Formats: sequence, C-alpha cells, structure tokens
Amino acid sequence: MRRQDLVSRWWTVRAVAILLSGGFLCAAPPAETPIFDVASVKPNHTGDAESASYTRPGGRYVAANVTLRMLVKSAYGLHDNQLLGGPDWINTERFDIAAKAEGYATASAFRDQARLMLRPLVADRFKLVLKQERRELPAYVLVLAKPDGSFGPQFRRSNSDECGATKAMQTARGAAEPEAPLPCGAEIYRLGHLAARGMALSALALNVSRWTDRVVVDQTGLQGRFDWEVQWVADDLTPESPSPQDGPSLFAALRAQLGLKVERRRASMEVFLVQSAERPDPD
Repeated sequence: MRRQDLVSRWWTVRAVAILLSGGFLCAAPPAETPIFDVASVKPNHTGDAESASYTRPGGRYVAANVTLRMLVKSAYGLHDNQLLGGPDWINTERFDIAAKAEGYATASAFRDQARLMLRPLVADRFKLVLKQERRELPAYVLVLAKPDGSFGPQFRRSNSDECGATKAMQTARGAAEPEAPLPCGAEIYRLGHLAARGMALSALALNVSRWTDRVVVDQTGLQGRFDWEVQWVADDLTPESPSPQDGPSLFAALRAQLGLKVERRRASMEVFLVQSAERPDPD
C-alpha cells in the first residue's frame, strides 16, 4: 500500500488519538501521529504456536502469526486485564504484518515509534474503535530487591557500542540452549524465557505481565536502556508460588537473575474497551 493511500484511509477511521472529553479513540491529523510509509497485513493460517514481533534497522517492523488482541496490547502497552470486549475472532485469528518507515537507521531508534505507528495501522486496517476508561486494578510492582540497589547477574545497563555486535547473555541456568544474536531493540518473550537488548524497563514489566494474573508496573525508578535475560520453569501466577524442583518460578527467577522483586498493590490505570473491529482486506 502506498503512503498516500495509507494516509487517506487512516484519516477516515475513528480510532487514533485520545479525546479526553469523550473517552473514545478518534481520528487525529496525520501530522500529529507517526505512520508507516508502507504496510502489508495478511492472514496467517499456519497453525503455528509461536508468535513474534520485532523491529529491524531501516525502519522495518515485522509481526508474525499475531492476533489483533496482541497487536493492540503491543501498540498501547496493555495487560490482558486492560483490554476488554470485542468480537471473539480478535483473540483467535492470526495475521502477518510487514511495514516500513523511512528515516530510522537502527532498530532501537525505531522501536518506540513503531509501537505508536501500530495504532493508526490497526485503526485503519481493522476498523478498530476503542473506548478508554480509567479503573483501579490489582497490580504487581517491580522494585529493586537488594538494599544497595545492585543488579542480578542477568541484568545490566545497555552498552550502545555493543548493539548488534555481541550475542545474548548466557542463560541463567547454564542450559544447553545455544546463544543467539540479539540486536538492540529486540526481545524474546515466551513462556519460561524473557530476554531483551537495549530496552526500557517498561518492556520488561509488560512482558512479565504476559505470564501473571495482574498488570505489572515498573516502580524501580531506573531510567535508560537495559539488557536482561531471565528463565524460569513454573507457569506461576503469584509471587507466593513455590519453585519446582527442576528450576525457579518466575518471581524467584526475577529476584535471583535480575535483582528485582515483585510486590502486590492496587493501581489506577487505563482500560480499553473494543467497541468494534473488522477483519482486514488482505494485501
């Protein structure tokens, strides 16, 4: 799809910028919100269990085997508890997206912009309409576990000079899993394994939230970009879950490997309600 076509179609949709007075996400002028220059959305019928999304140098964004629910959660940084309503297919039907924006030399520089660009893209292609509300929800907060503020062995500040030139950190368990290149701005999030290079801690909080029953909020006070790798065994939902004999639980791994602990609290946060959505026309 050409840029001018995307801008034209995007201008007509109803869900892009927040109008605080009404609580709906509605269209805003194209100049105020970044958009992809080109974007392709196609159904994925592979039946694969794995999903992935990532940015690449040159302003390229790729999402494979993702649902609309995944895309909206990624675009707005939401936990499952923060996204409500909508037709059933937004949770089950899978799509592949390939998009590009000019002017971004590195993946890390492009990552945050790509999340913003996803918002008008899903609004346009899926005719997505969201309503925003604020509710108080149970939450977990990430804080530093050690009194001296020191980090765990699998957590460090990102060195921009190393981006794209070194491999991911060795796994905490010393497993046979081989090291793989992990460029800055990239992340791994799957059950039992989270890793990232050159990312803000808000990304860690979001990815830990994928495996918990509450929204996870970063309250470490740490600013900047970080590298991390954490592995666990149990599919646990609470900080009190015991660790199995063959490895740590998620919350035990966060403490031992990253030097972060989780506390229960309640927090006021945004909730998004899906008012309507349509299956996209493939291209």
